[in-house]
Amino acid sequence: MILLAVLLLSSLPFLGMDGPSDDQSNSLLILSFNVREWTRDTDESQDTYWKKRMEAMEKMIGDVNPDIICLQEVLPPVGRYIPDEYRTAGVSVSHPIYVRKGLKVSKHRFSIFWESCIVQGVKIINVHSRWESKIVARTVSQVNSQLTGQDVACGDWNTFLTSIKNAGLQMDSAREILGIAEEDTFTNFTKPDKSHGAIDHFFVKGVSPTSYCMITDGYGVSKMSDHFPIVLRIAY
Repeated sequence: MILLAVLLLSSLPFLGMDGPSDDQSNSLLILSFNVREWTRDTDESQDTYWKKRMEAMEKMIGDVNPDIICLQEVLPPVGRYIPDEYRTAGVSVSHPIYVRKGLKVSKHRFSIFWESCIVQGVKIINVHSRWESKIVARTVSQVNSQLTGQDVACGDWNTFLTSIKNAGLQMDSAREILGIAEEDTFTNFTKPDKSHGAIDHFFVKGVSPTSYCMITDGYGVSKMSDHFPIVLRIAY
């Protein structure tokens, strides 16, 4: 059974986040997941073996059935584990965005910190940043410069909400809008679990978050990554 951190505005189980939007003109379901670069995870006897984790991710994507998939820390073989109903929406190899076929996609852009595209008129920015203050500030500046008025920025920011706010991000935290307390989105393969707080985030501007969850089920392995996938539905 899939474990949920939070599920708002729905009395249905996880699959009740509806997968592909019933009305794709005003709703999108977005999955963000740092899958962990797997070149270091080559011991086939371990749960951390990259193929086992990618197979688990493929099952998870099938259950979530998102409209948009934003991945961080990947290498090209990840494409083998993305269902056929999705296509890439940008040029990044390490931080790709996959979009359900049939959705309108345009204007992709890539930088060292993120990939972005416009899906159904909403700018989707896939972020992978670092914790150093100068890097956070640079990432926030890049994101701010690309905002269109209907925007979602998600991903592994590698830092806490306070640091991102202090850097001047011109977007709002989806969790704060929904009244959700911060939770640990980072787990660890090699060290004892301890509280880290949320370092994977969804931020929005000009769109409305309606439901959110974090997935802690391993889908056949103990952990799919050293981060938990997070899922947001927006209305626009």
